[in-house]
Amino acid sequence: MIPQSVKKAMKVDVAVSGTMDKAIELWKDMYENHPPWKGKHAICTHIPATIAEEMARLVLTEFSIEVTGGAAGSYLNEQLQRELTNIDLHVEDYCAKGGIVLKPYVSMGVDGQPGQIEVEFVSADHFYPTAYNSKKEITAGIFLEYKRMGDYLYTRAEYHQFSGTKVTIVNKAFRSKKIISDDESTVSDSLFNEEVSLSEVEEWAFLSEEPVEINNVDKPLFVYIRVPKSNHIEPSSPLGVSIFSKAVKLIKMADQQWDNISWEYIAKEAKIDASADLFDDTDEHNAAKDPIYARLFRQYVDMPQTGEQIKVYSPDIRDVSLFNGFNQYLRRIEWTVGFSYGTLSDPASVEKTATEIKASQQRSYRTVSRIQQAWEDGLRHLAYSMSVLAKLYKLCPDGVTEVNCNWGDSVLEDTDKEFVRRFQMVGQGLLSKEAFDKWYFGCDDEALEDILPKTLEDDDDIPFNLK
Repeated sequence: MIPQSVKKAMKVDVAVSGTMDKAIELWKDMYENHPPWKGKHAICTHIPATIAEEMARLVLTEFSIEVTGGAAGSYLNEQLQRELTNIDLHVEDYCAKGGIVLKPYVSMGVDGQPGQIEVEFVSADHFYPTAYNSKKEITAGIFLEYKRMGDYLYTRAEYHQFSGTKVTIVNKAFRSKKIISDDESTVSDSLFNEEVSLSEVEEWAFLSEEPVEINNVDKPLFVYIRVPKSNHIEPSSPLGVSIFSKAVKLIKMADQQWDNISWEYIAKEAKIDASADLFDDTDEHNAAKDPIYARLFRQYVDMPQTGEQIKVYSPDIRDVSLFNGFNQYLRRIEWTVGFSYGTLSDPASVEKTATEIKASQQRSYRTVSRIQQAWEDGLRHLAYSMSVLAKLYKLCPDGVTEVNCNWGDSVLEDTDKEFVRRFQMVGQGLLSKEAFDKWYFGCDDEALEDILPKTLEDDDDIPFNLK
């Protein structure tokens, strides 16, 4: 078990039980479309990955972030914008596995000098918390990174501990036993077989072999963002749970139902039952030789006692009832996950009244807004950690900065319909044009002056004699 191996290798107690470790592994397998029930009368339909991807899309539809505040703000904003380019992929991973760690670090340039601030996004299955406070905010943890080199798998374990106003960072490298097959999972029990120098892996060579201490900090130099749902697997754990953790059995049943649908079409494919006497073994279209004939005809040496030598097999397919059952499973999954109806299920079958649609959207809005708040808090913590590193390595002038996040309201609001509604209000004199413009461009009065075209006065010099 990896948590116990980490504990033994780093000589630090790990705050991850076997129960939580197995749960995270299950969510990871489901997300990667190879859950335990795959192939056992179940066709996996990528439902977990679809849930995670759709939730990430809803969360980030109108997302933007900016760090302001002089030269320091400009520098941090440049670093953050670059590192968040693929944030949608990381939010998807976070939704699937219950949490993610954002850990900034300073990369080294080709000249061996500090370069830029980069952000490592550590998946839940590569992170092991070791300490947390009464608010379940993780203050210490171990991060794992893997590197395959030849017949060995190298593991880097990075330990962060925040205590008082000091952060202590320890890096260690380990080499597994020799890999005897292409399946790296076979060496999971021997990842920490032998401790080696960090310099054995080129990418880790610049890291200190000795513990590093950073003083005068207010927070850990990493942040764990958890899915804002109750941990029903282990309530005392500081770790989050997958967005689909409560829908595991429903997803399994939906996969089994899809297998039933597939089997229904296979089992009831049209056939012609015929006596073997009707087929000539020398004919090139013999059912034994021609795959098309083999699929269409079923030969019988002794036909059933009906007096017929040919009988058509073409029973009715129960596709309507089977698809309806599959759709009902999807609706239950939507409810459990926190989606509005029609996100996964057939939109044509969702409720039609305005009140019901609004209530369904409110449920989705509630889920998405809580995730957005969790990420906003996490990104503010990340920006703080980056500012500490920037100051420590003298990468930019010191200064007060501010983080501004904008998430929009696209989950609850149909932007196209809202545009038409507000535009009509302007035409009816119920809304000022300035208020409409500020809503549309998402800006204040000062910024609006730079966006709108200037009004020409009568005495302005208008070219081409267009007065």
